[in-house]
Amino acid sequence: MKKCLLRSLIVVMLFSLCGCQPNTVKPENHNTENSIDGFIEPELSDWVKYEHLVTKYMYYRTQAVIHNDINILWNQYPDLRNDYDFKKGINVEKDEVESFNKRFKVVDANFSIEGHNRMRVKTINDKETILLVNGGIGYLSSNFDKAGGELLMEISLKLENNHWTIVKTDEYNELEYKEWVKKRLKGS
Repeated sequence: MKKCLLRSLIVVMLFSLCGCQPNTVKPENHNTENSIDGFIEPELSDWVKYEHLVTKYMYYRTQAVIHNDINILWNQYPDLRNDYDFKKGINVEKDEVESFNKRFKVVDANFSIEGHNRMRVKTINDKETILLVNGGIGYLSSNFDKAGGELLMEISLKLENNHWTIVKTDEYNELEYKEWVKKRLKGS
């Protein structure tokens, strides 16, 4: 009887220890998908934080166009004044403000940060992160003409004083967009 109890106790202990082993099966979630250029879908808690940052940026960006005043955006994100490069799509918000207001009087705007694809993130280090946003912007003129379209861009964030701030935007040009589409097609 003692031998049977001892064996049973050993078996129970072994099964209990099996539950303490690390899970070697990866869950099927967004973080195990193949990344494209190192971008993956963020964890939900991080997504909420990033979604808030991008929504705020898009609000100030569209307000700058509506009011024909790039300083509305630059007052919130002073680093976006620097390193402008139209050909590469770096910090080109001023061009958007100027071009839309040359053609017509913008009176309203809508944006979607995930209108085409889910937001993705690439962590550079503890203080630098890049978001990949594939959404859209639509503008409405005073005579109800519409303009805008798809937006594919990288938004660089830097951690300063325990807060993430946007320090650079990089909108994909036509060639970059085509390459990105090819990579996505290969990955799916």
